[in-house]
Amino acid sequence: MMSPLPTMSDFSASTYERADAAARQLVGQAFLVPLLKEVRESTSAHGVFAPGTAEKRFGPIIDHQMADALMTRLDLDLVAQVRQDIVNKEGQKAEVTS
Repeated sequence: MMSPLPTMSDFSASTYERADAAARQLVGQAFLVPLLKEVRESTSAHGVFAPGTAEKRFGPIIDHQMADALMTRLDLDLVAQVRQDIVNKEGQKAEVTS
């Protein structure tokens, strides 16, 4: 009988790695990108230091790049929980097809 919380050894490494990548992308896009956008847009720079056309145009791209970079370095509990949910779903699918 399989334990209620499967570990990496219960699944192939590729399943675990794909689940980790998907969890990091989901958390980054759902939580970090809006946070970075809010911080970028809430700056009180005026005059010469106000955001220019390029910063306004490329700001969202930078937000996404920054979120991706942060998600590769941060070890958030939310990422671990989402990854575990994905791995559990894969395990359930594998049991059904067997």
